[in-house]
Amino acid sequence: MEHAADTVPEVETKCSATLKPTANTAVKCLKCDKVYIFPADKDDCLAHLYLEHRLVIADVEDIALLEDYLQYWEKEFHSHEFEQYCTTMYLDQLPDGKYARNEKYYLLCDILPQDYELRQRLREQRLKTALERHQFELTDRNFSKECLFCRTVIQGLRADYLDHLFDKHFLLVGKPEKLVYVDELLNQLEANLNQLVCLYCEKIFKDRTTLKEHMRKKGHKRINPNRREYDKYFLINYNRAPVPTPRKQQHQRRRQPSGSMPADAESVSVDFDKHFARPDSEGEHDSDWSDWAGDGEPHSLKCLYCPHLSEHFAGLKQHMIDGHSLDFDAATSALNFYQRVKVVNYVRRQLCMRRCVSCDLQFDELDLLTQHMAQESHCGIGERSSWDKPEFFFPYMENDGLLCVLDDSAGDEPDADVVRIISEDSLAQINKDAESLSLENFKL
Repeated sequence: MEHAADTVPEVETKCSATLKPTANTAVKCLKCDKVYIFPADKDDCLAHLYLEHRLVIADVEDIALLEDYLQYWEKEFHSHEFEQYCTTMYLDQLPDGKYARNEKYYLLCDILPQDYELRQRLREQRLKTALERHQFELTDRNFSKECLFCRTVIQGLRADYLDHLFDKHFLLVGKPEKLVYVDELLNQLEANLNQLVCLYCEKIFKDRTTLKEHMRKKGHKRINPNRREYDKYFLINYNRAPVPTPRKQQHQRRRQPSGSMPADAESVSVDFDKHFARPDSEGEHDSDWSDWAGDGEPHSLKCLYCPHLSEHFAGLKQHMIDGHSLDFDAATSALNFYQRVKVVNYVRRQLCMRRCVSCDLQFDELDLLTQHMAQESHCGIGERSSWDKPEFFFPYMENDGLLCVLDDSAGDEPDADVVRIISEDSLAQINKDAESLSLENFKL
């Protein structure tokens, strides 16, 4: 039988007035007359394809506009068999898991050029639609909605509504320039609150007062970033390439020339036991100073915002520029040595307490804090009023090597032949601040 056209036709573009994804779309099975209503019946449809027709769609969670994808292939399979497009596999089991010999299954994946092109086209279409909606939401002044917590009705821009939620109720939804389909997101949050469900931990409470008190005390006035249901409301997810599967990663490694560095070499976790283990001193002579670091630097310098370790201060500063968008020299150029010490100890304290350095927002897990600081570009040194306190003269992390090299910053690097003179006024102020500290007032 003759093959269908090798090129993928233009997927029918939705009406420009309908900017949000179509709800309740009827999708016919690729091989029979059974009809499913998406998105509610998505899992049932995929299960039917596997159990009844033994068809598996690869990386189905990464397919943009799955309804359009299935409708396209339904037309193709109406006049063609699975074998003409799919990879045939033989497994020793039935779809229900029972043992059987050489059972035939079909895999529809992007190895087929036609499928790959279709997936790419759908991704571009979804991105275009999201950008149109995003632009509309940023400029539309006909928005009107009652606050989720109070009876105030906010009219005008959606950005004004989001600012009200944060300024008046400390509810962190996201920045307007990073959100899309805001109306749908707000409606979902409102539905959760009406059902007395916490927006973050999703626990159910007996009344609204208890729920509000829980969200206030636990710092749960934000959405759960680990819920994939919220991904469609953040614009960055529409242009993000699918995460490679282990199968694809293995294939890429096979194609890599021998002797080259793997692409994910930088993501290898650091062996902390190796870097921090103290050698056994028994049987060694007192004159053995081999464990001392050379060039006046400690063995390792720990990054302010992640577990990354560096052997030299210059390398650590470059890491903070590349990994956290922070130019440490520029951020501390106007500070003297003692103020830099305070900054380092303040940042260490904030990360240990799982608080954002810039906005002081509390998180339950360090991973959530790290993700928040990266997304909001909050990897800074904080406000001066936050760190310029006597308590931050004292190291927060034991044997913090970074404190030993702060004087080598570009903006405060002394000449080799110049003797550093410390003002008596500065010493007097330092001593005065130190004396004001007490065990009762010293809080971490």
